[in-house]
Amino acid sequence: MKVWTSYNPDYIQERFAEYMNNVTLIKMWQEPAHESIEIYGIFSKVTISKLEITIDEKYLKDSNKISLQKPLLFHYEKDDMHFKRDLFLRDNNIFRFEYPNEVSFRDRRITERYYYKYQDFKSITYSIGEFGERDSDILTDISNAGASFVIPATKRENLEVGDEIFIYGLTDQELPEKHSAKIVYLKPYKLSRESDSSLLQVGVRFTADLDSITYNSIGNVIKKKQEKVKGLDTNGFNGLHIDEYRHKIAMIRAQNPQLAANIHERVEDLDRLRYLTTEMKRDFLLDVNHDVLASALRLSSKELIFDLLNEVTDSMREEFLEKLNVAKPASTVNKAQDQICRIIHKKERSGKLVLDPRSFIKYV
Repeated sequence: MKVWTSYNPDYIQERFAEYMNNVTLIKMWQEPAHESIEIYGIFSKVTISKLEITIDEKYLKDSNKISLQKPLLFHYEKDDMHFKRDLFLRDNNIFRFEYPNEVSFRDRRITERYYYKYQDFKSITYSIGEFGERDSDILTDISNAGASFVIPATKRENLEVGDEIFIYGLTDQELPEKHSAKIVYLKPYKLSRESDSSLLQVGVRFTADLDSITYNSIGNVIKKKQEKVKGLDTNGFNGLHIDEYRHKIAMIRAQNPQLAANIHERVEDLDRLRYLTTEMKRDFLLDVNHDVLASALRLSSKELIFDLLNEVTDSMREEFLEKLNVAKPASTVNKAQDQICRIIHKKERSGKLVLDPRSFIKYV
């Protein structure tokens, strides 16, 4: 199991609420650790914006040595959860502070789980019970031990936790015939923090673990292209890795949640440009203002940058990378994103652009 960092405020709030409900003791201290006392407390208030930790009575006296002018560190040993807050307030036996932008946890999964993004459109074919009617839905992740998929709410009445389903196929994955699994959870599935949907996520555990799985996702293509990104021959900025993006969005969210939500939505929209054909790409790059496009892509992925530049002339690539290398305020990036997205949507309505991964599927 490995330590990983979450920038997802929904997930962080869920875990902190779990600690509060379980009356979990959280260790607190200040640096340097060898000179600091350790005190313990429990989460006593977890809301969408604020947190409170009530100091355990046994540590009230020692807690008086905590300085409000120094960062406070937090740790829960079981999950190896830790984070830091530079600013916090004290009211008698309570510490109050805002949500951290990032929290590290130790992964509790024994087997690694692979996640699919919307680009992949991987499907799972299954029946409820051995002799039920077969159905297909969108796969969201898979491991040797289980998987999850998304269903419309209209199918909710057909499924219950504990039900046995029989899986007949997973896209790109060979399975034993009629591989059985048990439903272990049903929960709402949100496409983003800011939007609601009528979708549900179904989690299943395989009755027998698979010996191996093959993860044929767009992620495999990305890994190859990330190597090619070096061929852009620039020491400057050429896009973000996913962890870099999550960190930047978390920092923006801490100052302006609505701006962060707008930027995230636009980043997802712009990411569809990876589906441009060579001809569409040429026309698009000729029509848009490159200064505005460079600003709009300051928070986009390395993969998207590579996809846009891998077939252009060397001079155009170098010129665009120079523009892309200029840092911009988050508000300027969002304004540019809006401009480019309006152009994209107009071209889509006119039929000049088709930004759909399924448009490349050939039926024979």
